[in-house]
Amino acid sequence: MKRTGEIVLSIIGALSSLIMVIAGLVFLYRKDSETYLEYLHANWSESEVATLLEQMSQAGTMWVLPGIIGIAVGIVAIIMLKGNSSPKLAGWILILASVVVCIVSVFGFIPAIFFIIAGIMALARKENVSKQAIR
Repeated sequence: MKRTGEIVLSIIGALSSLIMVIAGLVFLYRKDSETYLEYLHANWSESEVATLLEQMSQAGTMWVLPGIIGIAVGIVAIIMLKGNSSPKLAGWILILASVVVCIVSVFGFIPAIFFIIAGIMALARKENVSKQAIR
């Protein structure tokens, strides 16, 4: 049985997780960038700069961690669905991963939407039973 829908949704979820990782790394890089810090200190007060840098550090971490989890789970699910070896297990893994990603970070809901839809599709789709097997 072809699992094209589940595979495509898993790929989209993994790609959106990759975008989360990249955005988080940009936050983490920018908070240590010398030119960015000079710009902030020239235009903002010390308390505003300290608050912004703390928020950028937290945001970077809260985007990178669920992104890495989403990429790993997405790749594992794609492999399991591609060979059609265990679609039910892949469905449960996708649903569990979507819950974990949302718990770790509120921004993880974007890939989680794709993962949960793909997981439900993998669980709900029944195997085709040919008419010849019944006779």
